[in-house]
Amino acid sequence: MIWLAVAAGAVWLALTMTRSRRLMLIGSAVLAAAWLAQVEVKPAPAAKASMITKQKGSCASVAEGMTIAEVKRRVGEPDEVRADEETRGPGAKMLVYRGSRCVVHLFEERVELVE
Repeated sequence: MIWLAVAAGAVWLALTMTRSRRLMLIGSAVLAAAWLAQVEVKPAPAAKASMITKQKGSCASVAEGMTIAEVKRRVGEPDEVRADEETRGPGAKMLVYRGSRCVVHLFEERVELVE
């Protein structure tokens, strides 16, 4: 119903305007239609199920000084393991858990910080 009112308003507007403005409106509509015909709308890709692993627990169960094996046993396998040597020095790693949005910082295989 709303489209009918919009179309009627557009027709009324087209009939009451001058010829040059009407031609400008028609040209703009043709260009807009041509542009829309060229635009390919793709839906956003769905997150892959393999990107986020299922976790056993939460990062709240991780304490400073735990080994990497203890962390994996409590929380599960991390989604990503990153080297953090440039920032924190040799032997530094980060275990990224996307499901619980936390990062476990390790230094020489022991937990140093949990974000």
